Amino acid sequence: MPIGNQKLQNIQWTTQSPETLVWKFPDPDQILQTHSSVIIGPGQALLFVNEGVPQGVWDKPGRTDIRTANIPFLTSMLSVFRGFESKHKGKVYYFNMNDIPNVKWGTKTTLKYNDPVYKFLVRLQSFGNYTFKMSDPMKFFAEFVGDRDQMTMTEFREVINSRLQTPITDALASAKYSVINIDAQRDELSKEIGDKVTKEFEAFGFTMKDFRVEGTEFDETTQKRVNQIADMQAKAQSIKAMGGVDQGSMKNFQTAEQLEALKSAAKNEGGGTGGTVGAGVGLGAGVGLGSMMAQGMTQGAQQKGQQPAAAPMVACVKCKAQIPQGSEFCPKCGEKQVADKKK
Repeated sequence: MPIGNQKLQNIQWTTQSPETLVWKFPDPDQILQTHSSVIIGPGQALLFVNEGVPQGVWDKPGRTDIRTANIPFLTSMLSVFRGFESKHKGKVYYFNMNDIPNVKWGTKTTLKYNDPVYKFLVRLQSFGNYTFKMSDPMKFFAEFVGDRDQMTMTEFREVINSRLQTPITDALASAKYSVINIDAQRDELSKEIGDKVTKEFEAFGFTMKDFRVEGTEFDETTQKRVNQIADMQAKAQSIKAMGGVDQGSMKNFQTAEQLEALKSAAKNEGGGTGGTVGAGVGLGAGVGLGSMMAQGMTQGAQQKGQQPAAAPMVACVKCKAQIPQGSEFCPKCGEKQVADKKK
């Protein structure tokens, strides 16, 4: 039987999946009769295209008989199909109108911006997910689908993700979040980037419903700087936590410095010409540094009237450098100091 005599009973999309955004009805050359039906399932919309020009969208779920339908573009569709032998036939497209959740995105290249606090160049990559929904099938068809028979999420994701690079970079630059607290501002950053990328989705006929930044990754150089800043801030918080600088706090601080010096010395022991001597010098220097920092902090407290005058200085028994009285080691040469035999 010739194709021109075939009768089309129903138009419907029975193979819909979340991965497919657009699907063209596979039998445009069949003849649509007055007793045919158009079936639209939940989360579907139908677009009729005549000679490449979209005629109208129908998105009411259910079955509609052609003979009783009061839908202008369906009447047009009927006249195109019925009895025409033209090589140009009308086409019917189904669109997925459901929410498309948890679509992954990630920057393809490293983003760069200047840290507003620490004044160095930041290099990072960002990633997350979003949810969107088709809102204008005719616009999406005109801007993207064209003469394709179908459009998958994989194809669309490649296009839209490539367009996210510029708005994300702009959002990071305008937000002026420092590297040390960018993760803490993730919700605010998600909103700011989401507001910018919404325009990209609207241009394709989609509505952005949710955009999230899940994380950021710094390059090696930036990460080293972030770690250094974090270490300095941690030390500053430790000193601040001491409160009023009293002798007990200074003793604890000096002990911590001594332990740090011991660890450094242990790492260097045997590695070079110093050997055990090097370890002793490292220990002495660490102890002396602890004493000097403790003295400096005590002097600062004295200026506020919290502590008495600093301990007097004495000469090292070996190099004669001036060191705080009572120091066990000289911070300059590492020499152990001899106790006062007159006491």
